[in-house]
Amino acid sequence: MRRSHIYLAAVAVATLGVVIAAPGTAQEGPPPAETPIDEVSPGTQAPALSPDQQAEYDGWPPDRKFAYDAWPAETQTYYWSLEPERQALFWRLADEDKIAITAMTGTEREAAWEIIEKNAAGSGDQTDEMPPPPGEG
Repeated sequence: MRRSHIYLAAVAVATLGVVIAAPGTAQEGPPPAETPIDEVSPGTQAPALSPDQQAEYDGWPPDRKFAYDAWPAETQTYYWSLEPERQALFWRLADEDKIAITAMTGTEREAAWEIIEKNAAGSGDQTDEMPPPPGEG
């Protein structure tokens, strides 16, 4: 099986775990049809950036700003909690993988980061895929 298929399966399993862990959230439907779209409030607001974070954000190219703005608020907040080395690696992950690693708990997240860092150091090339969760690869 190709390595990318293994990673894709791992992301699917992680996503399924999140859905199972929060079934009420996963089964919420769209807002009622009688509510005008401009009156529907988003689920979460983007985090307020510190002056240093805002300066960094302002220096990004438009495509990077667009990608960041498309992330869920939890993923945006998690990004800013990372050390600069991990932030650089975070950009190299696919958006689905960014969201999946954001949803992980401390120990499984740290194990995933160890694998990501090991792969980045070993291969020297960029990857758009996240390693499988611990115990699956």
